[in-house]
Amino acid sequence: MRNQCWIAVCSALLLLFLFGSAFRASAANTVQAQLNNPPSNNVLDGVYVGPYSFTDLNNQGTLRMVCDDFVDDTDYNPAMYAQHDINNLFGTKWGQLPNASMLYQEAAWLTAGMFNQNGAIQGYYSFALWSIFAGPQVLDWLKAYNDDAACNYIFGSNCASVNVNSPGVGSLLYNAEQPGNYQGAAANLLILTPPCNGAKCQEQEFLFFPARAPDGGSTVLYLGLTALVCLGALWRSKRAAISD
Repeated sequence: MRNQCWIAVCSALLLLFLFGSAFRASAANTVQAQLNNPPSNNVLDGVYVGPYSFTDLNNQGTLRMVCDDFVDDTDYNPAMYAQHDINNLFGTKWGQLPNASMLYQEAAWLTAGMFNQNGAIQGYYSFALWSIFAGPQVLDWLKAYNDDAACNYIFGSNCASVNVNSPGVGSLLYNAEQPGNYQGAAANLLILTPPCNGAKCQEQEFLFFPARAPDGGSTVLYLGLTALVCLGALWRSKRAAISD
């Protein structure tokens, strides 16, 4: 009777694990979010930089996301975003580019690094990320502000002599382009893309690395491991009883 009770408990744990995993795998592939005002506490050359703060309207949580789009605008109204990852770039803002996977990995490397910075350096990370997809537009913007410090940090030379397709050695973009840095950087990256019509999107596209804790992933994993250990112990106990 005791073994039957343990079998029931272990089976229940295993079912929780399987259903929990299935629930996570079938979770909605869209996110409804609203940009907070102000989106960040950091401004460089007239632009909000660094991670932006959003309200996740699905659960009222806070998302800290990074903009990768310098050619569209985002307002403070609720918006719906399609969720993608590095293995599924179809439908993303830049997914049609032949080297899209590499570019998004470079953007992921800059996104991760941005969270460890503040002030002007954090702003340089934002402008560098935008330069991956819109280098000429970013350069024109920095030239308008005569921001040679930003150009030197991002591109490796003064704004007047920048070659957006060949950043100087040691510059932020040069480092982002090194395979040893960007490869694997997007493994846990999620890309949120608004509805787009060709190159024009209703909102900007955003990148973020979701936290593990809110999704219950660790809990589900521990349930599965516990169930497997439990069933393994019962199997060994049963074999021992037979051999006796």
